[in-house]
Formats: sequence, C-alpha cells, structure tokens
Amino acid sequence: MSTLYLIRHGQASFGTDHYDRLSERGFIQSELLAKYLLKIDHKFDAVYAGEMKRQIDTAEKVLSYYREAGRMVPDLQILPEFNEYDSNGILKALVRDIARDNPDMEADMLLFYSDKKAFQRIFEKVILRWITGDKEIPGVTSWQDFRERVARGMNKVMTENGRGKTVLVFTSGGPISAAFQMATGISDAGTLRVVWHIVNTAVSTFVYNGEQISLTSFNNRAHLDLEKNSSLVTYR
Repeated sequence: MSTLYLIRHGQASFGTDHYDRLSERGFIQSELLAKYLLKIDHKFDAVYAGEMKRQIDTAEKVLSYYREAGRMVPDLQILPEFNEYDSNGILKALVRDIARDNPDMEADMLLFYSDKKAFQRIFEKVILRWITGDKEIPGVTSWQDFRERVARGMNKVMTENGRGKTVLVFTSGGPISAAFQMATGISDAGTLRVVWHIVNTAVSTFVYNGEQISLTSFNNRAHLDLEKNSSLVTYR
C-alpha cells in the first residue's frame, strides 16, 4: 500500500483583488504545517500541487522549511488536475437566478464581498445548485466533469508512484471533497456538506494500491490546534 496526503492550501486573500495568494495568516498556517511535519519526522517520496499560486506557495513553504533544516526533499511537480473549480464563474452564472428564487438573500447580496458569513450563505446555495443541478451551464464546467478531472489527477499520481510510497498533494477544498467522494462513495449533496468543514492547511490521508483507494483520516489540523489559537483555524 502507498499513502497519499491531500493538503488544503493556507488561507487565501479573501475580499482582495488578488484572491489567489496566501494571506499573512495563510503563510503562518503553512509554516506551522511545515514545522509539525518535520517534528514528527514525516518523510515523503513525491510532492505535487495544482497550478494555483496559493497551492504552490503552501507547498513551497513546506519544502523550503525542510531544506533549511538540511533535509532532502523531492522537487515540486505541478498537476493542473488539482486546481480548484472556477468559483467565480459558477457564482456569476448562477447567483442572479438563485437570488430571484430566494428573496431572503437580498440582505446578504448587499454584503456579498464585505461580510464572510453573508458570502458563505450565498456561496453554499450557489454551489449546491451547481453540484445537484441537472442542466448544463454554458461556459461552466459541470461538477461531474470537475470530479472526473480530479480522478484523472489522482490516478496519475497513483500510477507514477508505486507500492510503499508516501506522496503529498497540495490542493484545495473542491478536489479534496471530490477525492473524499471517490474513496467513500458519498452522494453529491453529502460531498458538499463535507467541503465546508475542510480547514486551511488541514491534511486528509488516503491509502491506495493498484485496485482501490481508501480514506484513513480526514481534515487533520493538529498543527493548528497545538497553537491554542482559534484564529488560526480558517475555512476561507
């Protein structure tokens, strides 16, 4: 058996013109993850990330910390299959229709980009419609196609790394939830309920062989909890 660790990126820069970059807190979370992995003497044979800056920067923070400690680490490999879904495109395509169907969203719409709770309430409704909807949305990748793309990435990583290997993949909440569904067979709606609980820099662990993949732990955030600082536990 081999072990695959899917790691969510550190907190991104919500509410700014450049969301796809780590916030100051995101860098702290990434450093705490690096320190924790090194402290428990975590070794890995390969490391991957999606193409997004927040994913790559989280990975590079961990790798640079290992190098500074004199540890040999593999080079980072980039796989676009582990990119997050296009949340902005999905929002633009669906939010107006959903707002018309839900008049109670009016107050939240006014606070859309200034209040995280309002954003989350709207975002959950939009993503639920995207995941469970049965109509094709022009210009928007479907949940089914997104899930298949993540599966291709997972299969590529598993094929490239044989038995007895330990692999890190730095990615986002969407691909982690798709992998969770791949391993557990949970429903689409159930998968959505999972994704909202994935913490920035949390680690989910899978084991695999040539025939199957299984989930062994989910959303491990020990490196953050050890700091006894709740502000380090973020979801967006």
